[in-house]
Amino acid sequence: MKLAAIAPLFLLLTSLFAQGPATLGVSEIRAGMKGYGKTVFQGGKIERFEFEVLGVQKNAAPGRSRIMVRASGGPLADTGILAGMSGSPCYIDGKLIGALSTGIPFEKEPIGGITPIAEMLDQLRDIPEIAPSRTPLILPKLEPPKVLKAALLGDMLDFRTLMGDSDLQMLPMSLAGSALGTEAQRLWSGWPVTFTAVPTLSGGREEASPLEPGGMAAITLMQGDLDLAASGTITYVSGKRILLLGHQLFNLGSVDLPLWSATVATTVSSYQNSFKLAMPVAPIGALRLDRSSGVAGILGAEAHMVPMRIGLNLGGKRTLNFRFEIMDHPVATAALAATAVAQTLDAHTRGLGLQSLSMQGNIKLAGHPAIVIENVIADLNPGRLAQYIGAMLQAICLNPFEKPLIEGISLTIKAEERLDLTAIAGIRLLKARAKRGEVLPVLVTLQNIQGVRETATFNIQVPSSANKGKAMLMVGDGYSLTAADPDERMVETASLGDVVRILNGALRNNHAYALLVQAQPGAGLRGSRIEGIPPSVASLVSGDGASSDNRLQRRIIGRALLPLEREVRGLSQLEVEIE
Repeated sequence: MKLAAIAPLFLLLTSLFAQGPATLGVSEIRAGMKGYGKTVFQGGKIERFEFEVLGVQKNAAPGRSRIMVRASGGPLADTGILAGMSGSPCYIDGKLIGALSTGIPFEKEPIGGITPIAEMLDQLRDIPEIAPSRTPLILPKLEPPKVLKAALLGDMLDFRTLMGDSDLQMLPMSLAGSALGTEAQRLWSGWPVTFTAVPTLSGGREEASPLEPGGMAAITLMQGDLDLAASGTITYVSGKRILLLGHQLFNLGSVDLPLWSATVATTVSSYQNSFKLAMPVAPIGALRLDRSSGVAGILGAEAHMVPMRIGLNLGGKRTLNFRFEIMDHPVATAALAATAVAQTLDAHTRGLGLQSLSMQGNIKLAGHPAIVIENVIADLNPGRLAQYIGAMLQAICLNPFEKPLIEGISLTIKAEERLDLTAIAGIRLLKARAKRGEVLPVLVTLQNIQGVRETATFNIQVPSSANKGKAMLMVGDGYSLTAADPDERMVETASLGDVVRILNGALRNNHAYALLVQAQPGAGLRGSRIEGIPPSVASLVSGDGASSDNRLQRRIIGRALLPLEREVRGLSQLEVEIE
């Protein structure tokens, strides 16, 4: 359904809800007061439920209050407070007091908390008409070398590393969609929400609830061949501005997500946490703010999503194509793209006799060269490929220089029946001394998974600029060499272009590399190398004067490449004398 087709509806809404309802402040609320709320229990029909105020919890968070109530009506006697009721507007004497936003797991009575409307309006009144083009302040303040090093090793940083080890409050937020497999669930470890895989439904009766307080809405994080959405209740509408939930989605600040009308297929009772089985019906606008007291959006606006395509070749016998649209946000994009990869592989490669996975593709950025994706996994572990694409996206999205505009992610994954794995069993030189300017032959012994060995030859150039003395020859796969840090010089990045360049120059795990490494004076303080300092500071301490034994940094003076197009593992080293 196109947004243009429902434009007349928004014009009607603008006039209908130009004036917000009368409100009642927390200071006027007393225990024993009775009121009613509005929500959807079935289909799209808004129904009333009743409540009695138990009291006001002051400082539920610093400077925040929560109105505690006992609710009744509809199915609540059997279900308790339902996930999906978050945002349900609550009234006393016809005045809006806030949004039902919390329940109690394993509750025996429908007791919940209401976020005061004043707190929601305070945090959500300034809803931007246009999604921000600059990187939000919520962006983790991590040094680029830390994020880049993780990306070059194919490892995603977890949420607690990204956002710090502060006490992350778990909230009763259900992310509805396809049930996630084990590998995909690991990708969400540490996210400050309770993740509940609730399936969305399609077909049959799809009666969208009205776009008014008490109506049902869905917030889409991923759509296409994998759905992932959060559903909740509309609290407040004024013109084109709409408030929902009464609590955070992820508390990410500025966001840009599709907002849909929704319907409820049924309510599901659970001893732990009952929920509404809801499904999106039609687009109605875009979510623009995600804060602790709720979320807010603009009706009639459109959200920018990142398009993603995965082509899956199953042993050369057939090819499956999948398309997704994922949330565009510095923290969430990487996890969602990784989830798409993990789920696709988990659903279509298990139990088919396939043993190896190879991935190629690119990430297209506006104004920058495409980032080349290349990775091979020889143990059919979807999590490793998922982590790799997620790590590359983290390096892009978490750069502190500019907000990247991701035009698309395109991946081709091949699943093979053979086990494409090669180990580096050893290396040797024909001579232990090498002259500057000459070519040094290196013999490397490779061993496949069946134990069969073969010998290959590297020819590595010894540069004329090399220092006389000892050098180290290192032969290994890209990941092992990166972990060994053969070039200990500071990773210098001053722009997103530098990040793209480093990612495209990364050592791959499907090639064997020979690196010739020498030591050079480095930044040190009393004999210890200082990690993670900017180059300007490094220049000040490189000769600290307090010690003559500052640790020498290593740098790569020569390299050679042996493409193998299968996963390579292992690292061997030999000392070479440069004359």
